[in-house]
Amino acid sequence: EQVINNILEDKLVPYLDKLDRRMQRQLKPDPTPLVSSRYNVFQNDEFDVFSRDAVDLSRIQKGKRQEKDTTRSLVDDKRLVREQRQRYSRYSAVLEELPAAEQHYEDEYDDTYDGNQVGANDADSDDELISRR
Repeated sequence: EQVINNILEDKLVPYLDKLDRRMQRQLKPDPTPLVSSRYNVFQNDEFDVFSRDAVDLSRIQKGKRQEKDTTRSLVDDKRLVREQRQRYSRYSAVLEELPAAEQHYEDEYDDTYDGNQVGANDADSDDELISRR
């Protein structure tokens, strides 16, 4: 800022004031040579910010896209359920309501085999496995 101000007001130090102001600017090497020489699948596509100045931001979605219309309509469509219910009702495999006798819940836990090691004390279990014939 100070250098630009001194140039505009002609207040440069003598060794800088002697320089030719029409001198060509020295070109610096490209700081990103890999970007300009890259080649990949997405080269020059519609979202390539390295080859385009403007990208259509309305086509960019951050996160999971919620396709409410198609997804919700597929979930809410119960035609297949009705068709399957009608098909399986012929086999009496689908019951809409349980008979009155089966409506109570049986919460008795069967603990017959909880404490016992079934088959652990058989007479021939270890001997037959170890024997060499």
